[in-house]
Amino acid sequence: MYCAVNILNMKQVIVNIPENKFPFFMKLMNSLNFVKVIDAPLTLEEQLTPDQKETWENVKQGFVELKMAEDGEMKFRPIQELLDEL
Repeated sequence: MYCAVNILNMKQVIVNIPENKFPFFMKLMNSLNFVKVIDAPLTLEEQLTPDQKETWENVKQGFVELKMAEDGEMKFRPIQELLDEL
């Protein structure tokens, strides 16, 4: 997603463009001399280091599995059973 800014009035427009129309739209925006196109800020996930991304993916997967267990789609062993094996 990109942001078009009218510098004189400081208006901002955020648009969602279909992927297949994006190159045409950007060419059009860049051809207008009164529009300044700036990159959208990175999302929090895009700012993560590779190690942080791996950790975040593991956390998200944990929540998916927890939801599956709550919905009866996945079975977990009781924690005490796991601890007894150690």
